[in-house]
Amino acid sequence: MKIIISIGVVILLLSAFDGKAFTSRGSYFGLTGDSIIQRIVCFKFKAGTTTASIEQHMRGFANLKDSIPYILSYRVGFTVKGDLTEKPEYDVMHYCTYKNEEEIKLYSTHPVHQRFIQQNKSIWEKVLVINSKAVR
Repeated sequence: MKIIISIGVVILLLSAFDGKAFTSRGSYFGLTGDSIIQRIVCFKFKAGTTTASIEQHMRGFANLKDSIPYILSYRVGFTVKGDLTEKPEYDVMHYCTYKNEEEIKLYSTHPVHQRFIQQNKSIWEKVLVINSKAVR
């Protein structure tokens, strides 16, 4: 009797997962090929960059959300020390989400994005870009 109950419980559990818990490549979390892509872009401004130039950079990046349809969401912030012992390596961090990797590529080549780069790259000492698939 215990064996029949055990087999029944296993069958019930397996049917509840509909196979997703046992597949590879992230689908354990229910992710699909079109899961949200996160992008973090960090900027270190050159020494002596004026406040006006930094404000222009911040406004320009924020305006990309309104001009480029591939950006689903956007947030920005100046970096903080938090629990670090030294000042952060970058000055500002922009966080965007996209539908998929293809839309990041379309965003990257979009004329408005290219114009933003041309207008602001002279004040950047370095830039760090990280993309990741969101895990829910």
